[in-house]
Amino acid sequence: MEAPLPPDRVRENPSPRPKETALAFWRFLKAPKQLEALHQKPEEVWRPLLQLFLLKLILSLGIAAIIFGLIKLMGYNPFANHRLGRFLEENNPLLVLLAVAVIGPAIEEFFFRAPLRYTRMRLFVAFLTIIFFILPTLLEMLQISTLLSALIWLVTLMLAIWVVLSDMRAWYLRRLWEKRFPTVFYTFTIVFGLVHLANYENLHLPIALIPLLVVPQFIGALFWGYIRLRFSLTWAIVSHGLFNAALLALAYLTM
Repeated sequence: MEAPLPPDRVRENPSPRPKETALAFWRFLKAPKQLEALHQKPEEVWRPLLQLFLLKLILSLGIAAIIFGLIKLMGYNPFANHRLGRFLEENNPLLVLLAVAVIGPAIEEFFFRAPLRYTRMRLFVAFLTIIFFILPTLLEMLQISTLLSALIWLVTLMLAIWVVLSDMRAWYLRRLWEKRFPTVFYTFTIVFGLVHLANYENLHLPIALIPLLVVPQFIGALFWGYIRLRFSLTWAIVSHGLFNAALLALAYLTM
């Protein structure tokens, strides 16, 4: 089995204060890199993870309130066309919880955060992320016929297999992954945010305002990516799921 890229060994306090956790996160964002997962036991993880969770909650809710408040002041109501509202109304709360706080985070973390630690199999997952999350939206925007879309999808899949099965090409991409990791990290982060535009239907907003709708998801991707690298993919899924569950509870309370 191919070994992942060697992580940077960074010594951290296993019981950090909130300021230390926030500063470590900020240093990572300025220069994303492979990190050694130091805190694997639950009793060592919960403190920094809770601090990151609360920081994420405060930032996301605060920035979302500012962005959506300004958009409403401009006379627009993006929530009127949000798929989540209809999903909450039409489905059993337990089914909604399962979809939003369990299945959704697991799928998203697998496709968008698992490839952050390079192996050849995760490289293939990165290609699948393009195929399943990026291509459909692009092809729909370009209004390409179903037959041509299927052909493009198939060619992309064959290209992914061609790259992954070649030792030389996989080695080259491994080196590129290592040298350009900040680009890799922020590419996955930005794409994750933009994919969530699919949550909105029939948007009637100026095009310059549309990316603002997914700024909270972009912020989330920064946190989940850091947690995935600092702790593990499992902790990224757990924290993502708990955050979604908290937002879901808030949504039900305000309905």
